[in-house]
Amino acid sequence: MKLSIIVFRNNLRIDDNYPLYNACKDSEYVLGLYSLENLQGEIYNFKKCDVFREKFIKESLLNLKENLSYYGINLSVVNSISEALKLLDSKYDITIYFDKEVGSEELEFENILKQYNYKSYFTQTMITPFEFDYKKSFSHFRKKAEKQEIKEPLGKIETKKSVEFETLDIQIPNIKIENPHAIVFKGGETEALKQLQNYLPKIHEYKTTRNEMSGFENSTKFSPYLAMGCISPRRIYHEIKKQEKITYESESSYWIYFELLWRDFFHLVMKYSQNKLFLKSGIKDKKYNFREDKKLFRDFFSANTGLDLIDSSINELRSTGWLSNRNRQIVASYFVKNLGLDWRVGAAFFESFLVDYNPASNYGNWAYQAYVGNDTSYRLFDVKKQSNMYNGSEYINKWLVEKSNKKIDYISMAETVKSEVFFED
Repeated sequence: MKLSIIVFRNNLRIDDNYPLYNACKDSEYVLGLYSLENLQGEIYNFKKCDVFREKFIKESLLNLKENLSYYGINLSVVNSISEALKLLDSKYDITIYFDKEVGSEELEFENILKQYNYKSYFTQTMITPFEFDYKKSFSHFRKKAEKQEIKEPLGKIETKKSVEFETLDIQIPNIKIENPHAIVFKGGETEALKQLQNYLPKIHEYKTTRNEMSGFENSTKFSPYLAMGCISPRRIYHEIKKQEKITYESESSYWIYFELLWRDFFHLVMKYSQNKLFLKSGIKDKKYNFREDKKLFRDFFSANTGLDLIDSSINELRSTGWLSNRNRQIVASYFVKNLGLDWRVGAAFFESFLVDYNPASNYGNWAYQAYVGNDTSYRLFDVKKQSNMYNGSEYINKWLVEKSNKKIDYISMAETVKSEVFFED
């Protein structure tokens, strides 16, 4: 019997899902597979997937399992994709359907899938991929990308038949978050579509509030759902265009599309550079002498730098899995350009804790801050200036119990790092 198998990874949804849509078109019998091995492992002594993202993913899997059942399709959660496919291949005539992704481990995983008949699709981006000079700036990419027409989302899938296959119970981690200011997400396509509908009336406010350090309503909060594929970027784009027709076009509504382009940019830089964004030298092949100071690492990761905004940000991230985009940039800049530390360790820290982690955006942004990515000039975030601009004192009061009395000459630190770490012959 022929069996179409959709291997889910970062596409945990029904809507606008190319592997699922095509598997349903091609076959009478369809089965979904998800392997928990994607959540395992360590990097620089951090768990690759800490409890916040694990919780979000498992909530998304439960929601996906329920939604697939409405179409007669079973979802099996396994510990080993290799063993699951070997067993299924011994019973059925299988074809594997999957979304191609970026990232070195992601490609290794795909090599297992390619041992069987397969059909793959690259649909992680809003735009259709095109060739460009991946070493150049976002502006270079944007000029070409903005000329593209964004494809309409796919239509609905049909009800199918499925097969019974072994599956693990999905245990949602129990997390206690005590800070009342914490931003907490619930995973799943149902929640993603709900958040989209909740935010559509606010699209004309986005540009004026997006840089705030605190608050759920100040930005779209689409990123965790995009990272796990609970919602399609094409769906977001076309729903925003519909809302603009009902209301009007504005700089703010355009800016959401602009940020989606940034997401596409890093995905395609990772794709065309063949994952160079993971390298210490980045896409620029720069051999900077980043420090390996254990005390600096320890103080930073334990929120003991003496700079209240940095320490508050570390506290929020470690206790919730969330950090605003503004704070992520400030923290990364300080880690690399004030402390001079190896940016890959900072990126691994974010990879571990962030609920909305995806390889391209995380490592693309850290490489950018480390001056080995797509930045065209040496940029430095002034911590206290940023704090004054974006209500930092209010944010600090929410995330730091005891303020520091240390006097940190972070400007001199940055000058030393620039001359010693980023020195080029």
